[in-house]
Amino acid sequence: MQEFTHADPMPRISIAMATYNGERFIREQLESIARQSLLPIELVVTDDGSTDRTMEIVEAFSLSAPFPVRAVRNETRLGYKDNFLKAASLCAGGIIAFCDQDDIWLENKLSLCSKYFSDNSVGLVLHAAHTFTQEGIRGHKWPDLPRNTILDVCDRDPFRCPPGFAMLFRKDLLHLTDNTNRPWCVKAHDQWCWFLATCSSRIALVADSLALYRQHPENTCGAPEPNEFLGTLNRNATDEDYISLAESELACSHILTAAAEQHPAHAKQMKQSARKIARRSRLHLIRSRIYAPQSSLPVRAATVGRIAWLGGYFPDPARMNLGVRAALKDVFLGVMRPHRRKISATG
Repeated sequence: MQEFTHADPMPRISIAMATYNGERFIREQLESIARQSLLPIELVVTDDGSTDRTMEIVEAFSLSAPFPVRAVRNETRLGYKDNFLKAASLCAGGIIAFCDQDDIWLENKLSLCSKYFSDNSVGLVLHAAHTFTQEGIRGHKWPDLPRNTILDVCDRDPFRCPPGFAMLFRKDLLHLTDNTNRPWCVKAHDQWCWFLATCSSRIALVADSLALYRQHPENTCGAPEPNEFLGTLNRNATDEDYISLAESELACSHILTAAAEQHPAHAKQMKQSARKIARRSRLHLIRSRIYAPQSSLPVRAATVGRIAWLGGYFPDPARMNLGVRAALKDVFLGVMRPHRRKISATG
């Protein structure tokens, strides 16, 4: 496995926080960062046009913080996805931790996660967390990681992204390709970093719960309920959904192929990932025929059979195959085709 060039036995960690009208909870988050047993070298805050006291609270915190705080106000609104990547681009540390404005970090989050970067082939560390309510009541574990483990390249689905607040990653990942040219299926900041990490490096999973993920009505993205994934079998899709998904995945494959030419040290991993993603794109393109309005029952059944013959429904933790759940969906919601309603292609 190729090692990263900017490895450090005691990594310098920067925190990238994107803010927008977060005055209600941000002070509690900032205080939890200041209590870290391993302090970051800096906190970089990029504010996306807050109209409340968010920046006033950040600036007051900076006066007594045990590390430098850099606060930048965006001249124009970027949206949370690009705002997080802007914060990351301004970080000086070799390791970056995304930080939401409304959570609480446990004191050993940075110290425990930093140890995994002593393995120079690890590009990203993901830890577990617990949800909690506005009233401070702790909920279920999410992400729910059963044990500590190191994943090899493409050992997990590069498109099924865990939450950014639970990630630390090497800044080198953002140097692999153009971060402004992100296909829609990996458009969010955490989706993009997870995609680049799974396709080019090893990933460390830490089972310890190291943060409290606050759930409230203003969440941009909340945590799913423990068994919410079962409901995705009830979601239908159209052929256009799967065609669009196939095109987006193919664009990701092309990005990795081009990046491999520019970064020989990681070329083998990225080319391997590009081939797998291109195959998955072809499976989704075939799959679109099941959901085309004009497809007859024999055509739909034959398409499911073709995907099965290609091994497309074979269980695969990296989801380079469609998997068993997709097979159930394609048979019961595609071939048998009950009432149809257009939403996203998630299964």
